[in-house]
Amino acid sequence: MRLRLDPTLAALLAMACSHPGPSLAPAARSVAGERLSFVEGTAGSLRVSDGGQGDPAVVFLHGLGSDLEVWRPQLDHLRASRRVVAYDQRGHGASGKPRDGVYTLEALAADLEAVRRALGLERFVLVGHSLSGAVVTTYLGAHPEVVVGAVYVDAAGDFHGVARERLQEVVDREASPSFGASARRADFAEALGPRARPATRQTVLASLERMDPAAFAPLRRALFELRDARARFASHRGPALAIEAAENPYASTMAGAVLGLPRVEVRGVSHWLQLDDPDAVNRALDAFLARLASTP
Repeated sequence: MRLRLDPTLAALLAMACSHPGPSLAPAARSVAGERLSFVEGTAGSLRVSDGGQGDPAVVFLHGLGSDLEVWRPQLDHLRASRRVVAYDQRGHGASGKPRDGVYTLEALAADLEAVRRALGLERFVLVGHSLSGAVVTTYLGAHPEVVVGAVYVDAAGDFHGVARERLQEVVDREASPSFGASARRADFAEALGPRARPATRQTVLASLERMDPAAFAPLRRALFELRDARARFASHRGPALAIEAAENPYASTMAGAVLGLPRVEVRGVSHWLQLDDPDAVNRALDAFLARLASTP
C-alpha cells in the first residue's frame, strides 16, 4: 500500500528546476513557424522550441516531470505577436541527461543562461511553473540585468515556513529504492486531482514517463532546501506577477505569498492551470506584457 502523507506534505508533491560557450546544434527544423533545435547546455543537449518575432522575447520553463509541451497553448497564442522560447530542461522531454549527473536549481539556472546566450537573447521575460518558480528566482539572483519581467505560474516560492523534519519525510521516501515509476505516477495522479481536464492528465502523465528517473529526488530535495527566495528575488528590478490556482490551500509556499507578488487567481483548475484553462492564463499573460510594454 502506498504511504499516505498528511495534507501539507501531500500538497508538496504537487510542486514540482567552467564550460565552453554554448552553441546551436547544426540540425534544426521549422514546423508551422516553430523552430525546433538543440542547444548545448552546461552538461548536455537541450531541445528548444523558438518561434515568433519581437522583443523582448518570452521564455517559458516547465516544472518537474514536464516538458515544453505543457506550454503549448501559451506558445501558440503569444507567437502571433512576439518571439517565444520554451525548452526541455535537463533530463526532461527530449533533452539529454546531464553528463555530470547534477540536478540542482543552480544547474537548471545555468542551463537557462546557456540557452539565452545560444539564442542571442539580450533581455527577456521569464515565466516558470511549479518547481521552476525556484529556477526563475535563482536565475534572477544571478542575472537580474537580462530579465525585464517575471511571471510565476502556480510556482514555488520557498519552504522557509515549513519545518525541516516534515520535509525530510518526503525527501527520505523519494530517495528510497522502493520509490519507483509507479509511485511517481501515483503521486502525480493524486496531485492532478478532480479539477484536471482529461487532456491535462494525459499530457502531464505522459511527460512524467519521459523524465530521467534520477532527476526526481534531487530536484525535489533542492526545492525543499530553498529558504531564501526573497533574498534571491531582491535583485530583480522589473515587474513580476503570480498566476495561481484559486483553490490551492497551500498558498503559503507559493511565489505569490513568499515574494509578495500581485496575484491573478484562476478558479476550477488543477496545479497545471495553463493546460486546464489556457484562456485565463493567456489573458493574464497578455495583460502583464501590455503593462510591461507601456512602462518606460
